[in-house]
Amino acid sequence: EKISSALSEDLKDDVTSLVALMPNLARIIGKDCDGEKDDEKDESAVDAQKRLRYLICQFVEITSRCHEEPLILFLDDCQWIDAASVALLNQILVMSGASMKGNRFFFYCCCRDDEMNESHQLSLMLSSIADFGIKTNKILLTSMSEDTVNKMVSAMLSLLPRLTRPLASIIHEKTKGSPLFIKQLMVELNKQRMLHPSLTRRRWVWKSDKIRDMEVPENVDMFINKSFNQLPSE
Repeated sequence: EKISSALSEDLKDDVTSLVALMPNLARIIGKDCDGEKDDEKDESAVDAQKRLRYLICQFVEITSRCHEEPLILFLDDCQWIDAASVALLNQILVMSGASMKGNRFFFYCCCRDDEMNESHQLSLMLSSIADFGIKTNKILLTSMSEDTVNKMVSAMLSLLPRLTRPLASIIHEKTKGSPLFIKQLMVELNKQRMLHPSLTRRRWVWKSDKIRDMEVPENVDMFINKSFNQLPSE
């Protein structure tokens, strides 16, 4: 209700443009607000884009102001981000650094470091906002060690680490410690009955020799594609 009142009061008729962009906003605003009823304006594509960027920034600022908790935006696969999205993010971050007090807005992005170098448009933007006093941190996520993989497998199977260590060793060797790869591989092992619950032993059991001899693609993308190709045509 607080956000609804603030959006309607601050944005007035422009709120319909946001509803057209984010239809679920109509539920928050709580009144008849059809984005299609917005008066058509003689705007160029550039002017329309600037106007939308401004309105989205206002939406972020208003939402952050009305919430006690910080507002968090997370984007995955940012190596594929387009120029328009980078421009919008830049405006949001600069605006948040200038108008929001007490770290009210946090932006997290995830990308493949081998596909995003220092000359990437997002990297350049994140470097440039330092001039506005906005701090950025880069966290490099490396592959998991064999011991960490064992802890993950132990938790997934609800077994003691000493019991899962032989299995974890094989999985680590085949996945090179990639968390997503590990999850997909264990799902596949279960499908092929190489890893399954035993009613007699009341725990998960596995066939180490068959898992060790199993041919696994070099990366998780190829592995997922292979799994899709095995699905029935229906």
